[in-house]
Amino acid sequence: MSGLVVTGVRMVGLSAAVPNNREDNQELDSLSDKAKNEIIQQVGIRYRYVAPDSITASDLCESAATKLLSELNWDAEDVGLLVFVSQTPDHLVPGSATQLQARLGLPQSAMVIDVNQGCAGYVYGMSIVSGLMKAYGIPKALLLVGDTITKMVSREDNSIWPIFSDAGSATAFELDETATEMNFKLGSKGEDFKAIHISDGGFRSQITSKSLIAENVAEGIVRQKNQLSMNGQAVFTFGLSTVAKSILEMLEEQKRTADSFDYLVLHQANQLLNNSIVRKAGFKPEQSPSSLSNFGNTSCATVPVTLVSQLSEQLRNGHVNLMLSGFGVGLSWASVTLETENLVCPEMIYV
Repeated sequence: MSGLVVTGVRMVGLSAAVPNNREDNQELDSLSDKAKNEIIQQVGIRYRYVAPDSITASDLCESAATKLLSELNWDAEDVGLLVFVSQTPDHLVPGSATQLQARLGLPQSAMVIDVNQGCAGYVYGMSIVSGLMKAYGIPKALLLVGDTITKMVSREDNSIWPIFSDAGSATAFELDETATEMNFKLGSKGEDFKAIHISDGGFRSQITSKSLIAENVAEGIVRQKNQLSMNGQAVFTFGLSTVAKSILEMLEEQKRTADSFDYLVLHQANQLLNNSIVRKAGFKPEQSPSSLSNFGNTSCATVPVTLVSQLSEQLRNGHVNLMLSGFGVGLSWASVTLETENLVCPEMIYV
């Protein structure tokens, strides 16, 4: 597992946006009362936000970034780096980062990068942004992370439709010699890539007429080959074993204990899984805030959505010691420890 330490880069602001359209799992006609209870009580998800066809992940991230730039009183011309992390770009070609550069008014001299990452994408994005800022002396940067993951999922797949939700986020960073270090730990297990997978639609297996045929995969699961599938048990086992172990290794390497952190913010996949990781890693339940009930699994955006929706007041008012950890599609995982102070953190944006 890769370790990276970045000094002299500070997170200074954070915002998040979701579509206006909210769905309630309690009202899903396709689910039995028993299934609704399992999703709401055990998985932990009651409400989800679903983007219409007209709204993309880049739109949600643009809304978050526009608000954040205004709140920070930043001139967009001063932003020298933009990284866009998403699995749901506007187009196959070109990437969305260049379009976001133009739409946000960033200078043509800015470095812009698209990154295809999912559940671990926020922390991976942080490592890329902070590393490039340090290496190239870029004073100000934006990390945009978001997905409209519901557009990949079949509404007739009762195993995962009630789980996923759409969101976008923007995080601002500055070079600052006084900033405390950020410690990253990154890893991947590509042999298990089919655990979260879309069979058709890339260039290994291009879309044909057969890709668009809805198949009865199992009871309550109807989907096409160009729609998302997930082996929930495999992901649960991966999270409990690999992710908890990685967090424990990180604590040992930094010679720290769980109680030295104010919060452990995990990817919002499943409340039962997250509770198990928190317990296994030695943290207290109150150290690990959850946004699952109100926002669902927003893919790569779950960590910033949780920070904004659950911890905005704490982040805005004083010093906060954080461990952030994302894990899932790839399979991949990424954790970071950092300290924030008086972040600019607007309330959740509804688009």
